[in-house]
Amino acid sequence: MKSGEFFIKPVMAGRFMLDGGAMFGVVPRVLWEKTNPADRNNRISMAMRSLYIDTGERKIIVDSGAGTKLSDKMVNIYQIESEDFSEVLSREGIDPESVTDVISTHLHFDHAGGLTFYDSDGNI
Repeated sequence: MKSGEFFIKPVMAGRFMLDGGAMFGVVPRVLWEKTNPADRNNRISMAMRSLYIDTGERKIIVDSGAGTKLSDKMVNIYQIESEDFSEVLSREGIDPESVTDVISTHLHFDHAGGLTFYDSDGNI
């Protein structure tokens, strides 16, 4: 999508499940469940989306999904489907090495986990 001189592209970084009541707060379940059906654990499916912004001079990523460093327990609790963020970018036709700036809106696992990764020696 073009917005003025900017090219903006949503990037699907993965999916996870989160408690529906936590997401919708005081909104009654009977209302939100129509569009967001819950599983037997009251969890709803959530998308992790990042943004790629190309200004012509800068190539910016906003948020990076959950990444691949989470514990098995965390992955199981939230049913996280995620992969190395550089692989996500490559699949979208974005060279990870070309990124000049990264913006994290906040540091929850589903927004910032992909900022770092393990190298071939297992180091972050």
